[in-house]
Amino acid sequence: MKHLLLLLVLLSGLFFQAYGQKKNVKQDSEQYVCLPCGSDCDHAIVDKPGTCPHCGMRLVLKNSIVFKNVTPAELCKIVALRPDVVLLDVRTPEEFTGKADEKFGHLKNAINIPIQELESRLAELKDAKNKEIIVYCSHSHRSPRASYILTENGFKNVKNMTGGMSVWTGSVGQLSMGKSLLIR
Repeated sequence: MKHLLLLLVLLSGLFFQAYGQKKNVKQDSEQYVCLPCGSDCDHAIVDKPGTCPHCGMRLVLKNSIVFKNVTPAELCKIVALRPDVVLLDVRTPEEFTGKADEKFGHLKNAINIPIQELESRLAELKDAKNKEIIVYCSHSHRSPRASYILTENGFKNVKNMTGGMSVWTGSVGQLSMGKSLLIR
């Protein structure tokens, strides 16, 4: 009888432990974050959908953000190893061509589709759906959102270049590969 009671206590403990874990899994799957905008609010976690009070972006399920981040130096290594990587610049045409106030240039062979037009121009990228795509902008505020849009539309291997072109000159400017990728 004593052993039966002990077994019952152990089994009930295991049941409640498993129940608690399932409850936590459900809670984790219901965590919301700001639609990536490159600001600190991207890391704030909330328990319901709505709008980010800091930047005004829509709140999305945390587990729906599946793109990876790479630094400019990592981008150089990726392009050196895999030259068929797709580089997507989501800045305005003026920024891309160096006609805007900030003249960062753009990366060699990059495709320019401004973030404002990305959803309506996704068909232009249909051949890249299963390719590696690295998205960038000037300060990494638009590219996280573009990376999210791509992954939500079935693009499989999307990466966001952190810091954007504003960081490129300082962090990669001294690397020979970085210089050969930059077009001014």
